[in-house]
Amino acid sequence: MRVLLLDFGMELRGGQRQVYYLARALARSADIEPLTACPGDGKLAALLRDEGLPLLALPGRSPANPFLYARLDRMLDGRRVDIVHTHDANAATFGAVYKLLHGGAVRLIHSRRVSYPLKPGLRSWKYRMADAVVGVSREIADGMIRAGIPASRVSAVHSGIDPDRYRPRAERSGGPFLFQSIGAFTPQKGYGVLVRAMAELRGRALPPWRVRIVGDGPLFGPIREEAQALGVAGLLDLPGRRDSVDMLPDGDALVVPSVDGEGSSGAIKEGWVTGVPVICSDLVSNQELVRGEENGLLAAAGDPVSLAGVMERCLLDADLRCRLVEAGSRSVLDFTDRRMADRYMALYRELMR
Repeated sequence: MRVLLLDFGMELRGGQRQVYYLARALARSADIEPLTACPGDGKLAALLRDEGLPLLALPGRSPANPFLYARLDRMLDGRRVDIVHTHDANAATFGAVYKLLHGGAVRLIHSRRVSYPLKPGLRSWKYRMADAVVGVSREIADGMIRAGIPASRVSAVHSGIDPDRYRPRAERSGGPFLFQSIGAFTPQKGYGVLVRAMAELRGRALPPWRVRIVGDGPLFGPIREEAQALGVAGLLDLPGRRDSVDMLPDGDALVVPSVDGEGSSGAIKEGWVTGVPVICSDLVSNQELVRGEENGLLAAAGDPVSLAGVMERCLLDADLRCRLVEAGSRSVLDFTDRRMADRYMALYRELMR
């Protein structure tokens, strides 16, 4: 069986890393040959080259470019593709057109990674073209069913992480308690809520604490300005974009204050595998991972007062932190890259039958 993985992202964010994990696992299987088609100048292509994984380096990423389809066929050089599996919105459009061009010879799978509503109509046609549609959370899968995708074609496969990439949390002998948040500075990540929660905490009698937000993006400047306006800039570190592998072990707790659009949070799983207690908003998708008071703490999404209260509990209660870390280390075993890949391979085999 030959599977063509399609991703048109230029950065190496969560979705692209999932494609890499899947390509790596398929390459180790006995009956599946993976090919990954992605922009040749993107970071996913560079990672695949470094790992020696099969790569079709595309000269563009627009599904409206008719020459891209012909170029891909030339790259395949007569090799039959059984399944096309797309991993982002542009790739989904490309994959749907590719299937139209090749008729029933190709089976098509789309993975959707965001929980924004998929409106029935023109935007969902590419998903209706698919033989199978996968949401990376049950919430996303249910949303696609509501948008008119037949339930028999829809399933949920949570994204995974590679536990071997991470080192355990480092014991710290001193300094303030460090809350960390890691991700792109975009509206759905909720960093404005976190900064306002810091303002709430500042007026309380607490042991020393700080917050570090790791990442970059369009809201980097506005978040820094909001922290200054609220008088908490001196408690906030903004080191820019760094690899979570390097940053997480130096913190005391992970905060995931997302307000919208969350799929299957990689940050939560990274906190679990690193051994730090996890605090997150109570979005439906987050609650598919976090059981409140067991393997994480939940705060009301978009509510800085609620978030400040949960952060205070975590800061003050060492026994609670230990319980959360122990449960998290068990929970992450269900969300590894291997578990994710096994579920996709089972889906591939089912489609081919």
